[in-house]
Amino acid sequence: MIRWNIAICDDEINALSLLSGALVNAFRNYDVDAAVETFARPQQLLNRMKTCTFDLLFLDIEMPGMSGLKLADQLRKDGNLLDIIFISNREELIFDALRFNPKGFIRKSRFFTDVDCVIKTYFTYRKENTTVKTIIVEDRDQVTYIAIDTLMYIESIGKKQLAHLVGKETPTEMRKQMQQLETELTDYGFLRIHKGYLVNYRFIQKICDTDVVLTNGQRLAISRRRLTEIKEKYMELMQSEGALMV
Repeated sequence: MIRWNIAICDDEINALSLLSGALVNAFRNYDVDAAVETFARPQQLLNRMKTCTFDLLFLDIEMPGMSGLKLADQLRKDGNLLDIIFISNREELIFDALRFNPKGFIRKSRFFTDVDCVIKTYFTYRKENTTVKTIIVEDRDQVTYIAIDTLMYIESIGKKQLAHLVGKETPTEMRKQMQQLETELTDYGFLRIHKGYLVNYRFIQKICDTDVVLTNGQRLAISRRRLTEIKEKYMELMQSEGALMV
């Protein structure tokens, strides 16, 4: 049984309790041990995401202050590709949520019916679209699970390899050597743009002559000697995802 970190953000305490229990049972049917954390306010979730990586987010669309749509918008602007399943009492708002590419909707009026259906559909989607979901990083006294969709890039500093994750201020140290990581991750969309950087192409916004601009605005040095090769590989990856080149 694999372990997933799941977040639920809903301002209704009763909904948090119901959904948490239902999810643990539903995910167990797919051989997943769901570690569920609940948040009554979006800011609580954002603060937690600075130190924790989640595999899936269940998000209430309508909340006071920062709505679920505003939170989803902020996550996407920050380059966070975390899968989102929306929860709502107001079905007319579902259309506004489509621009965030959600992986499902749960209607509170049909809660238990929708939970099972949405989870089944989500696992069908994962099976068809994902080959590797999680990297397991082993340290002396702990094991860290990193979702590939949240891994922006790996940085090599001396003998250390540091994994920089979406929304997390402190990088995670990895024990494997950079060459080994490159070999293992190339097939999953990672580009070795420089001897010191292995980058998830999904977070590349622009490739310049001297550096790469990430979706969060950060710049990383690029090997000028391999610039043409890197650009070609990036274009191939983009086209494989259905991007139109003009």
